[in-house]
Amino acid sequence: MILAMASLVLAPAPGSVELRSGHVRCAIRGAAIERLYLDGAGKGRFGMEFARDIRPEDWEERPDTRVARSGGTATVGPLRVWLRRHISTDRASQGTYPHLLETGQRIGQTFRVPESCIFTSVSVMLPTWHTATSAATLALYRDGKRIASRRLVNVGDNSWQALGLGAPQGPGRYMVELSDPKGQIGWWSREADVYADGEATIEGQPAAGDRTLLVDARQDVGPGTLTYRLSGATLSVTARQPARQPAAPNAMPWRWRASWMRDGYDCTPAAGVVFSRFFTDTQRYMPVQQLKRRETAGLAFDGCRWIEMEGNRDADPRVEGEAMHLHWELAAREMSLRLDTGVRAAGAVREWRWTLRALPRRDSVPDSFPRFTCSDLALERDLNRFWWERAFTYPAPAGPGAWLEWMPTMRCWFAGPQRDGEMRQLRTYPMTQEGYVHTWGDTVGWPFPGPPYDTRHFDVNARFILGVWRSFRWTGDLGFLRGQAGRLRRAMRYQLDTLKGRDGLIVTASKDVTGLHRGVGNNYWDILPFGHLDAYANAVFYASLTAMEEIERALGEPPSRDWADLRLRCHAAYDATFWDEGTGRYIGCVDVDGGRHDYGFTFVNLEALHYGLGDAAKAARIYRWMEAGLTSSGKADTYARWVFAPRATTIHNPMWGSNAPAAELASPRPPWWHFGWLGTPYGEQCQDGGAILYTSYFDLMDRARYFGADNAWKRFMAIMERYRMPDRLCGGPPLYRGETPQQENPGTVGVDLPFPESGLVPCWFLYGVLGVEPTPAGLRIAPRLPSALTRAGVRGIDWRGMRVTVTATRDSVRVEGRRRDGRPYRRTLRIRPGGGALIPAADAG
Repeated sequence: MILAMASLVLAPAPGSVELRSGHVRCAIRGAAIERLYLDGAGKGRFGMEFARDIRPEDWEERPDTRVARSGGTATVGPLRVWLRRHISTDRASQGTYPHLLETGQRIGQTFRVPESCIFTSVSVMLPTWHTATSAATLALYRDGKRIASRRLVNVGDNSWQALGLGAPQGPGRYMVELSDPKGQIGWWSREADVYADGEATIEGQPAAGDRTLLVDARQDVGPGTLTYRLSGATLSVTARQPARQPAAPNAMPWRWRASWMRDGYDCTPAAGVVFSRFFTDTQRYMPVQQLKRRETAGLAFDGCRWIEMEGNRDADPRVEGEAMHLHWELAAREMSLRLDTGVRAAGAVREWRWTLRALPRRDSVPDSFPRFTCSDLALERDLNRFWWERAFTYPAPAGPGAWLEWMPTMRCWFAGPQRDGEMRQLRTYPMTQEGYVHTWGDTVGWPFPGPPYDTRHFDVNARFILGVWRSFRWTGDLGFLRGQAGRLRRAMRYQLDTLKGRDGLIVTASKDVTGLHRGVGNNYWDILPFGHLDAYANAVFYASLTAMEEIERALGEPPSRDWADLRLRCHAAYDATFWDEGTGRYIGCVDVDGGRHDYGFTFVNLEALHYGLGDAAKAARIYRWMEAGLTSSGKADTYARWVFAPRATTIHNPMWGSNAPAAELASPRPPWWHFGWLGTPYGEQCQDGGAILYTSYFDLMDRARYFGADNAWKRFMAIMERYRMPDRLCGGPPLYRGETPQQENPGTVGVDLPFPESGLVPCWFLYGVLGVEPTPAGLRIAPRLPSALTRAGVRGIDWRGMRVTVTATRDSVRVEGRRRDGRPYRRTLRIRPGGGALIPAADAG
């Protein structure tokens, strides 16, 4: 009966043909694949619809288009081919700044649409300075006449806002304009003139520079044909166009439409959800839970040879092609996959080819994805999901300056594109002549708030040194280290001399980074005006001293007592400056006027302990405060409120400004905010009583070090129980326990997008439970197994070119795999309780 119904549903519509095998069944109607069904077992049992249709986005039927079938092949043509002609300026470049739209002001950008082109929308990127209630009017003009307008409301910070047109517009000169602001809203702009066919405007008159915009124009570039060929489990797709066309496209976009339920937390077929996860040959991974309650994924897959879309039932479809790109657009009841394929020349014809394979349904990821093992098989399954979902969602490199240490910690212990991308960035990451390491890629400072403010962060030099050090420790690539030697020494000299680190603490070197309320930030926690003497930055500086000493030894420099003396001086200065004996914790900052700022910064204390500052007595007091002390909620809920991580701060940072409630203005504790952030009630911002997931890595490492394996394990199990809830601790708002994730807009918690450092937390299993540490002498393994486990391990470690699996019990460590030269390797070492084993560097081969 079910098969009969499937046959009825799949009856070809007029003007279409059907292709069918035991694995694949679909209709070809015009340019599109319609009603795609798959059976990975090849038995012709077609149940779930994998696609409503799959069509080339820029290839359209003409009145004379015909569909013909010969056996398992369908040919479609002729088709009209459109070439996308994006008119855009890119924000990610030095000299960008957010132009604040003043009351009564009009700011705009002119642009020109080339001959034979049409367009249907224009988009602009707007900052709202971490607010979500701002509004403005966006309008499009031609020859002084308004063509279209839209009132933008509740604009997300740094979001693209589109103005759609009622009908396509043709060639000519246009102006898009922003006016009538409500709240804080602006337009990302450039100081330099980078767009030759347009210019920025103020009050309709030309102004210096350009503003960020995107016009999605397209041009008719002639006819093309499509061929669909089905053979067994493989559907091959070829698009062809004569190469003589003057401006044929390089990438061919396809739109794959499938059923979906955007709202809620159900990711099963009962909710119409077709796919469970997506992963690639380039070590990228996207769980379907991250797409829930969102309009876009916020991320894309790029440069792939294959992309597997693991199904919820029936089959695991895999698409294969050249230089493929995938991103997701998500409506309430439909998932739209944008799939781009690369072009190849074939004589007088340009071709775009891709294939769809129906693989058997099974839970699997490639061997290039390392995985953990343990005696608790249910935990093993969830731990690996947690690891892949957090560590492989982002491309490599995953972030600029603030991430230069975190990402090698996550990604340089295994081989592949993730490690390669992070090391490639370290090789070329920008640095000034005096040795300052850029904060934001090509841009010297943090992009918020931008010029004329000096927004440099002064922890980045230390993070660069640590990132190179961690990468070298794992790879043993002496050529890489030697290539960075001059840059590393320059970066360290900048810390020691310009930032006065020789005196024991680095001091921010900026007129704007002063540590005062209404100043600008100095580190990743960017709406808190850390500056002058910054405890967060100084903790990383302290860690970079050990790294630099080891780097110099690896480069052949003789050992020097100077590094040890400087570390002792820094440790003493750190304690003397930042330790508060009355509260039993480190404060966050001493400003340029000598003011001390303390809002109960858990992240400062956790990272200070991790990098070797403090001692056992201080650790005991810090944890007593975090676990038993009251927060501004009136409860001892530093951990209980968010579960997956401690509150970032335990003391409310008051709201300020004209809109602050009277009770906030009367607070005995002064506000301490970036000038562009007016605060929120306690717990409604991830930097004021909220939480960010990555901090739990440092928490777990500290617990294991100071309080033992079982203490850390109990905390980790609480994190895993939160992760096991239906939202899998990701996706759009609200999360399962009502949390508002900070994503495009501000939020209470940071758990996945845009927090690639979240992948540090499952890495605790490698560094904290297994105790794996690459050292100059060799690979040290010092397991700290909790009483709940009898065995723990990891597959896929790549140390000095040696790919191994490590398995630990309470009294042994087994290492097996292959040396760098391919020879097999196997060793089992006995260990004493609390002890460890060392695999000598010479064993790598």
